[in-house]
Parts: sequence; C-alpha cells; structure tokens
Amino acid sequence: MIASLKKEKSVLFGIAGHGVEVVLPDTFDWVRLLPAFQPFRCDSSMGNETICSIRITETPIDIEQDATTVRYDVYGLLGHWFCLMETDQNYIVEIQYVENGSHYRMITDKTFSTGTAYIDGKDANADVILSLFLMIIFGQSAVLHQTILIHASVVEKDGQGYVFLGKSGMGKSTHSQLWLRHIEGTELLNDDNPAIRLEKDGSVNIYGTPWSGKTPCYKNRKVRLKALVRLEQASANRFIWKEGVDALITLLPSCLSMRWNTFLYTEMCNLLETVIGKVKVGYLECLPDKEAALLCNYEINIL
Repeated sequence: MIASLKKEKSVLFGIAGHGVEVVLPDTFDWVRLLPAFQPFRCDSSMGNETICSIRITETPIDIEQDATTVRYDVYGLLGHWFCLMETDQNYIVEIQYVENGSHYRMITDKTFSTGTAYIDGKDANADVILSLFLMIIFGQSAVLHQTILIHASVVEKDGQGYVFLGKSGMGKSTHSQLWLRHIEGTELLNDDNPAIRLEKDGSVNIYGTPWSGKTPCYKNRKVRLKALVRLEQASANRFIWKEGVDALITLLPSCLSMRWNTFLYTEMCNLLETVIGKVKVGYLECLPDKEAALLCNYEINIL
C-alpha cells in the first residue's frame, strides 16, 4: 500500500503513429533513462491512440512459479539471460542484462496492452532494461493495430523506404552503408528495429523507432515502404523476387512474434499477407560491395 502512494508521472510517446504510455516513479529521470525516446515524446493532443501502457515500480514483483509455463529461456538474447513465462492471465518477462547482475521482471496481460515492470532506477543498466521492456510490450501490442516491429536496417530515398532483412551478422547495416555511400540521396532511417504499418487508407509505411541497435539513429519519421529484401552472404551478387508463400517465409523470421500465442501470431500472419500483396519482397545473395547495392537498387526500381 505504501508503494502505491508514491508520486508518479506519466510520459507519452508516439511510435509508428501509436501512443505508448510510461508511468514512472516521480524520482525517475526519463530523459536520462530514455534518451533515444526524446524525438518521440508527445502529448495527448497529438492524436496518437494509446495502444499500450507500462507502469514502472522499484518494488520487486512476486509471482507464483508453480503457476507458470516457461515459453522461452535463453542466454545471450537481449543481454545475458532472457526468460518468458506464461500463466492463464499473464505473460512474465525476466531479464538479467549482465552476468551476476540484477534480475528484472515485467508482467503483462495476454495482449501486452498493459504491464508492470520492476526496475531499480539506480542500476547502471536501468536505461537498457527499460528500453527492452518497452520494445517487447510495444512490439506485441502493435500487431493488433496493423503494425509490425521487425529486425532490419532501413534506408530512405526520395520519400520511399528500402528494408534489408537477415540474421544477425548477415550484413544488414553494411548493406545500408553501401547505399549511403554509393546511391545518391540515400539516408538511414533506422538500423535495427523499424516498424511496418498498414495505414487506414491501405498504404504501407515504414517508421523509424527508438530502437536502432548500436547505431544512434532515432528518427520519428515515416516513408512509403518500397521493398523488403532479405540478404544472404554469397560469393557473387544475385537478386531474386519472392511471391506468395515464399515471400511470407522470407519475412517471418525477422518479425518480433510469439508463435505460441495463437491469437497474436495469426493476426501478424494476416497482416503480413496484406503487406506482401502491396509491397515487393526480394532475396539478395550478395557480397559486401558497391555492386550489390547498385544491383539491389536497380532491381527494385526498374519495375
């Protein structure tokens, strides 16, 4: 009861045109903890419908371990250790960002529209943990609002976005840099987790987000999505177009999804089917060279 009487403050961010509310202890300095979110700060008058809300507490959250089912338990993902558990009513996310560091916990409803997270504001990694919890809750709740958070690098040129997908270490950032260097008028929009949104008018846009990996590129901007291209390292450059099921399979591994949540996963797949009906999907076997970027640009824009 005492903890609930502590003063709190609410901060609203507009990400991919959606409102994301963060309720913090009054002692938390959100500007210091979330510097990448500053370009996304908004107020209720800006017309962003709030799709998810997370309350931060400095009081540890207890759960009944016997009532949980472990869905994901892995080391080396989102820090040192990451665990996702499920109960009848909730999801529980636990993160240990550094070895021997503190364990932090977030509990959400089944649609990730509301959540509560324990974070020690004095921890040296509090900023990273808070950003990760926000990425998880936004990435899942956004699916129900025609938006998908993807693992990709994206460049923009002439008001259109070009998205490069692939496994970690496959060269997404390198390929974006090749576009910046060799294709005039190209800018980086996001280098890790942009968001695809199907708009109400049927158009598909790609948005910058506060999550851009190791590259400080936090642009609160959208452009029309021109193409999505999966990269594969190879001994020569070759471009192939994908359609139908092949296109869907090309995109799925890069989407932030929970396959055991049938409802959210079905909604995401339905949204992807609509997107691939409107946006071209390609596959590029490539070297990390100028010719790969030129070939990709040519194939996308020749049609």
